[in-house]
Order: sequence, then structure tokens, then C-alpha cells
Amino acid sequence: MLPRSPPPPSVIRRLLLLAVALGLFDLALLAWRLQLADPAHPWVLPQRVLSTLVTLALVVAVVLALRRLRQALEAAHAQTERERMLFDALPTGIVVWDADDRFVLCNADFRALYPALAPHLVPGLPFEQLLRHALRAGLVPEAAGGEQAWIEGRLAQHRQPQAPIVRRMADGRWRRIVEQRLPDGSMLSHSVDITELVGKEQALEAARQDAERARRTLVEAVEALPAGFELYDADDRLVMTNRLMREMYPLIADLADQRPSFEQVVRTHHARGGVAEPPEGFEAWLAGRRRTRATGLPPHTRRQPDGRWIRVHESRTSDGGVVGVRIDVTELEEQRLALERARADAEQARRTLVDAVEALPAGFELYDADDRLVMTNAMLRQMYPHIGDLWDRGLRFEDLVRANHERGGLGPLALPFEDWLAERQRERRSGGPPRVHQLADGRWVRTYERPLPHGGLVGVRIDVTELQRLNSELGRLSQTDALTGLANRRLFDQRLAEELARARRRGTPLALAIADVDHFKRYNDLHGHPAGDACLKQVAAVLRDTARRPSDLVARLGGEEFALLLPQDDAAAAAALAERCLAALDRAALPHGDSPVAPQVTVSIGVADLAALALAPPPAEGDASALLRAADRALYAAKQAGRHRVALAPRHPAPG
Repeated sequence: MLPRSPPPPSVIRRLLLLAVALGLFDLALLAWRLQLADPAHPWVLPQRVLSTLVTLALVVAVVLALRRLRQALEAAHAQTERERMLFDALPTGIVVWDADDRFVLCNADFRALYPALAPHLVPGLPFEQLLRHALRAGLVPEAAGGEQAWIEGRLAQHRQPQAPIVRRMADGRWRRIVEQRLPDGSMLSHSVDITELVGKEQALEAARQDAERARRTLVEAVEALPAGFELYDADDRLVMTNRLMREMYPLIADLADQRPSFEQVVRTHHARGGVAEPPEGFEAWLAGRRRTRATGLPPHTRRQPDGRWIRVHESRTSDGGVVGVRIDVTELEEQRLALERARADAEQARRTLVDAVEALPAGFELYDADDRLVMTNAMLRQMYPHIGDLWDRGLRFEDLVRANHERGGLGPLALPFEDWLAERQRERRSGGPPRVHQLADGRWVRTYERPLPHGGLVGVRIDVTELQRLNSELGRLSQTDALTGLANRRLFDQRLAEELARARRRGTPLALAIADVDHFKRYNDLHGHPAGDACLKQVAAVLRDTARRPSDLVARLGGEEFALLLPQDDAAAAAALAERCLAALDRAALPHGDSPVAPQVTVSIGVADLAALALAPPPAEGDASALLRAADRALYAAKQAGRHRVALAPRHPAPG
């Protein structure tokens, strides 16, 4: 503890002046007494002189003593001031309390730390009173609503100090406070700024949490793999498996958390009946298996005792470990065996099936919670070569798709690119069913995407080109009118619903024209049904050649009735196209022979668009039925007006 400050030098100077004044006063008194000396008493004078000299000697002694005292006190005062400057220069807040917990002194750092308390820091201030001043000054925000409880807890800490106190100050900085009782019962308290240390600890904790999240993400991705996964370290001890791997090998699932060696896993599996006895004997087979595992074993397929066939892929990691992927190919293997039995050349059949299994693409991709690409595999990069330089840049899914589009890597799109991309993003967020899309090189890929619990996404892409070709052919046959080659009623209904939804969503026009061959029954009665079928084919060809935009759809609804679905067209544009259809059919000049309208085959056309409907609120039968009904009424009007013409449905403005 710092010593109390000595009396200032000015006090000592005043005492010296007082002593000199007393000496001068004695000299003056001596002179006066000499003048008044009584000759009758000669002994009195020496006595008075002696007394005065003694007094002067005492005064001189006092003066000298005071001078030395002044010099000593000045030195002590200078030493105390130096100690106080050092005390205040310490970068640690220091405060001293006496044995009764009353304030004694503090340094400058403590006053700077609590400027709002500086006016109250006077000797004798009780510690509890200082706490209440701090609460009133808002220096302890964490005590809001529980001030008295906080004070009681802080007093208990103060009376029996134990562990250091770490506290965040009102200005956001962190201090470490240590209180220590001294032998005389007083207390020394000092606090150090540890903001930088806390910041580093927080950064370290954040880094640890990031690493843990990355680990969990990888574990979740491995768990989501559609194949069994196993990882061995450089000592060939099992580190990790996934759910599918444990399901494939239930006899040794309990070993997953015991870090067994590969040899222990195989021996335990064999002992429990999970490994069929090899022809060369188990020990010889195991020795060979360990050799091939060390040198690298190409993918191979093994049959399990339970009858399943497992495809095993193993590869070395950079640190000497082994990654194994096991795929249940029982169905494919059974197909291979059936094919071998059906063909004479068993060896060629085996190679063909193995090659087919090897060629099965299974591209893997992993995205984090911000939709940034974290991981891919070689098969995925082979599928999308146009963006081969972008895989390791941590780009978002949207950025990768845009780059692939700009470089010509996307296949044909049903929508404008921006609309297609927006719809694609919605599908990813909703976690919808698997989707199939075409690559720029013509291949078809089936994509499985599943969101992960932490917010990321895992995707698996499989080449389904041949299956898509078969599906496309089947779809084309199921959606094509067998007689005319036009779209059939099923495809027309599907496209009508889609185009109506798109037009409603985007606020674009949509028109529908229904055409009916005039007096087609008379034509059939006169020429026969085979000629009638040929006539319908010719009419269909004229309609198809006239409506040539890719978005237009020409369909046969049944019998001699046809429909033209015209996206982006209003009633006027659709009517103009219908007039061109009439003119083109007239130029074709297909002889009728029994029509009261014209010598050639003619049609009547009814046209309606969205403006022909009062759709606010929507009709009870739905937009599609209402639009069909409006076009059919227009067709009826065209027939009533004499046929061989175009009629428009009345337009009803929406209320409002």
C-alpha cells in the first residue's frame, strides 16, 4: 500500500521562518535589557546575556533540525509521488479496501474504467454503497430486474474471494477481476483488460464449431449415400460406417464403434457365418485379400451367404487409409446370371454385365446451407464437362447453372432460361420428387435431391438416357392421335391445363380455336370411311402446317373435330390464324362431292381467349372447361352463320 504523503515543503519553510523570527526577537530583547541594566546589580546582566545566548543556540539548533527535516520530507514526498505515478501508470485497475470494506485508494486505470463512479471514490466509501452507485449509473446491465439479488451475490463474492471474476463491461470490453485479502484484513482488488484474449478464445471456439459443423455435414452426406460406406485409417482400423453399410452386414454391425482392424472384422464376420468358405480355404483367401487391399483391388462383386450380391469399390486416401463403397447389385447380378443362362457365350455375357455396372453413372454433389457447392465426385464432373474449372470454387448452385448455360452445357429448356431457373430453385427448396433433364450432349439424367437436417442439400444423378428414350417413345405414342399424328385429347387436356396456369401466373394471353369439318358425315356416306380417314389426315396436315410456332399445339379432339391451342395469342391473333387455316384448306381443294357449302372440303372455327371468360371469381367448372365451352359456343355460332367461317366468342371484361 502506498505511504501517506509527508507535509508539503511550504510548511517546513514556515517553521524555519518562525524559528529565525524568534532568534531575532531574543536579540532585540537582549539589547533592550542592556539599556535598562541596573548598575547596582551587575550580576543580572551576565545572567540575561547567558540566557539569551542559550535561547539563540536552541533556535539555531531548531533551525538546523527543521532544515534537515525539510530535506528528508522533500525526498520522501518525491519518492511518494514517483510511486503514485507508477501506481497510476499500471495498465491494471487497482483498488484498496480497508478491513471494514471501505474505500482507501485506487489508481488512474480504475477511475478511467468507471468514470461514472469517479465522483464517489472518496476514502471511507463502503463497498456496498459503491455497488449501488454502479447500478444507478447503468454499469451492470445484467443485473436489471434483479438488483438486490445481484448486490447480495457480489457482496458474498467480495467477502470470501475465490476464483477470479470474468465480466463483460458496459462498453463491451472484458475484464478479469481478482480480489485478495491482505494479512491486516484489508483487500487488494485488481482488474485486467482481457478483451483480446476473450476475442481469441471466441474465435477459436467459432473455428471449432465450424469444424464440427463440417464434420457433421460430411457424416450426414455419408449417411445419405445410396451405397454402403466404410473408412479405415492408416493402421487399417475401422473409423466410420454408414447406416446402409450396417444394414448390409448386420452380423458385425456391433463392431462399428469398436475400431477393429480389417482383419478382425473379416475374421469375426467369418466366425459368425457371414463369409462363405472360399475354395482355397479361408486363411489363404484372407492372406490374398490383405495383399490386394495393400496394393489396390479393382472393383469386384461378391455373393454373400444370404444370397445378396455386393459390389465392392476400395481406394486409398492420401494419409494411407482405405475408403470402401459397397453397393447392393443383387438385382443386376441376378439379371446377369439370367442372361448368362440364356446365352451360350457365358464369358461375354459376364463381361457385358460387369461393363454395364461399371458404366452406371452415379454423380454425387453436396451443398451447404447457403447453397454453395461443397463436394462432387468424378462421375458428376464427367457429366458436366463445360464447368470443369468451377467445381472447387465454392460457387452457389445458381452460379454453376448460369455458367453452364452461358457455356452451352444445358440441354433444351421448356421455358426461357430465367423462368426455368426460378422454377428449378423452387423445386430444390421444396424437396420434390426426382426430376429428369437432358444434357447438352443429348444424355438424360435422373436427379435425386434431398435436403439435409442442417440446411444443406445432397444430390445423386444417374444416367437414364435409354430409359428416357423408351419413356419418350411410350409418351409420344400415348399422346399422339393414331390416325392423324396430331396430339390426342389426353395431351391436349394436359397442355391446356399447363398453359392456363402459366398464363394466369404471368398475366399473358391465351387463345383456343376449335375447328370442325363441315358436313363430314355426308363425305363419309359418299366416299366411304377409308376415304374419310384420308380426308381427316389431309385436314390435320393443313392445320399443322399453318400453326407452325413451337409453342402452338394442334390436336384432334375426336371424330372430325380439331383444336388449336395458341399461347401468347389473344382472340384477334387467333382469329387471324384461323382465317389462314380456312384459306389454306381452300387452296388444298379437297373435293367434297356432297357439301351444300362449297365444292371442296371446308371447316368452321370457333375462337375464344381468356378475355372471353368472366373469371373473377373463377367459374365453378374451372378455367379449362370454361374456355372449351366458350370456344365451342363460338364454333356453334360459326355453323349457325352458314359454316366455312371463323366466329369469336363474346369478350367479357373482368369486373372491378
